[in-house]
Amino acid sequence: MVNEKMYSATDVCAELNISRFTLTHWYDLQSNLLRDGMITEKYLPEPVRLTNERGKPRRWTQEMVDALRKYQENIVVGRNGIYGMYTNPNHLSTRKYQKHVDKA
Repeated sequence: MVNEKMYSATDVCAELNISRFTLTHWYDLQSNLLRDGMITEKYLPEPVRLTNERGKPRRWTQEMVDALRKYQENIVVGRNGIYGMYTNPNHLSTRKYQKHVDKA
């Protein structure tokens, strides 16, 4: 891992053809699911944080990018998918969301 090429968030997003907003939301969703106890272990690769650089940027290796690509291929798309709350403008009125709110 010492001599491996490291990719920035911009490079990862360009390779996966996604926005940085999407990449951030993937990690935010994982964090929320862990916090709520819906999952017990992380399913996305943990990026390396460069603590010696300003802002502590995240970096990914090629293996991590491949894991993100595999995750991207398995995402259920559409309004009922895992990211439906972000893509469906009527999400707050759907039965699925109402059941989730009633449980809480």
